[in-house]
Amino acid sequence: MNGITWALIGTLFTFSVTTLGALNVFWVKKEVGNTFQCIFLGFAGGVMIAASVWSLLLPGIERAEQNGQISWLVMTCGFLLGVILLLFADAILKKQYLRRLQTGQQTKLKQSTLMLVMAITIHNIPEGMAVGLAFSLAMSDTSDPALFSGAIALALGIGIQNYPEGTAVALPLIKDGMGKKKAFLIGSMSAIVEPIFGVLAAVVTTFITSFMPLLLAFAAGTMIYVVVQELLPEAQGCEGDKTATLGFIAGFLIMMILDVSLG
Repeated sequence: MNGITWALIGTLFTFSVTTLGALNVFWVKKEVGNTFQCIFLGFAGGVMIAASVWSLLLPGIERAEQNGQISWLVMTCGFLLGVILLLFADAILKKQYLRRLQTGQQTKLKQSTLMLVMAITIHNIPEGMAVGLAFSLAMSDTSDPALFSGAIALALGIGIQNYPEGTAVALPLIKDGMGKKKAFLIGSMSAIVEPIFGVLAAVVTTFITSFMPLLLAFAAGTMIYVVVQELLPEAQGCEGDKTATLGFIAGFLIMMILDVSLG
């Protein structure tokens, strides 16, 4: 099999694990209690911050240095581009919500939920590309078996990391009143970008390689923006309660352990 085929297989695996994570919506009650909500908000924030550091920023710095680029400059530019994108998205969503309120239309999903889904979906793009690139490079140099085993390890690591992310997308949709089947579908589809962009990266390996650090930083900027702007302020609704803080710590540690041990 060639690199493109292996890229498709590897990213379909990571997509499948996200789908398994999204399945968790079927094991929770339709009405989510305040305590569970606080725990989840903190957990999602912890997962996203840890993923931003160990899955995106640190690998991005390493790749930039390997490419002979000025790592801090590339990562700063990518990060700020991600933040700017979500600033615009935030403004557009607010206008739409105000328009709906003024016309008497109901809005089912909170803005924070939409931003969360958007950020995790964007974050899945460079992860899929990383897997696609790894398999493409491994197949281009079959004399070095370590490249292929490294590509498999990368796909396995990203796949396992995707499990809590699938849950992190699907559960807020349930909390906002969406049906479980639809929430599961959206949670699963948040990772469909991985096989799409993984195969694309394998096709245009040489061109994409130089832009990977920028893309990784871009995704980190979007995720950290959502955590600081949306998730943490919403978690402040749990005043006097440590559940959101404990949830954040649990999410951060779980994602950090997965990233470090499987990265």
